[in-house]
Amino acid sequence: MDESVIKGVEGLELNGSDAAIRKSSRISRMSVEGYDTSSPREDVEEALRKHFASREIKLIHASAPQVDDDRLTILCRYALIYLNEEDEEKALKFDGSDMGGRILRVAVYPFDSNHLEHFFAPTKAQDKYLERTLFVTGFDPSLTKDDTRVMVRRLFGSSCAVLRKGRVLVNLRGQDAIDKALQLSGDSVGGFTIVVNDIRPIKKPRRDGVSRATISAMVERYNAAKAEKDKAIPCEGNQETIMTTD
Repeated sequence: MDESVIKGVEGLELNGSDAAIRKSSRISRMSVEGYDTSSPREDVEEALRKHFASREIKLIHASAPQVDDDRLTILCRYALIYLNEEDEEKALKFDGSDMGGRILRVAVYPFDSNHLEHFFAPTKAQDKYLERTLFVTGFDPSLTKDDTRVMVRRLFGSSCAVLRKGRVLVNLRGQDAIDKALQLSGDSVGGFTIVVNDIRPIKKPRRDGVSRATISAMVERYNAAKAEKDKAIPCEGNQETIMTTD
């Protein structure tokens, strides 16, 4: 587990970012469009966090997916933001607001909706490699660390770092897995309500600005193309021999 992530979570605890101050443990999903799609993904996601924080709305997660294209870096027309259920109405007031000289369009996009999926389709190749750390609270604090790890793996299908007082850090890969985890927030587990409080990148982007997800998607495409090329080349043992007689 990256030490910077653990320190960041400790800072959240000191600032009172805990389920105790939330009226609801459930999370809402919303769509945002209108931002500069030529900007780096990390810059747009951070700008969205700051923009909504200007009216005291904390984004638990912001995702500005990148279109899978080797030739250029461009973001999807739509970003997804995730926030406390009780903040949904306040967030809708940002519809038509100005962020960096651009007008944002904000709308509710429930987890069971899919009418924007055709926009996200070109981003799936990279987003399945997206790696994030979730800060989750609410597990039974009397459990041993080993028992907590077993419960986390059963719920999220992933490993975790156990902190204290029922708090854990869970590493997940893929936006679909992250969406499923966010929908678990507010569920009762062994009589305790678990809450997803924050999501952070596992590692910082490389200096050249190319994300690990981008590289993984490029490698996958290269391997697929190579496999197709190899299949097109006949093996020597499979070539037919034409027999002739004088």
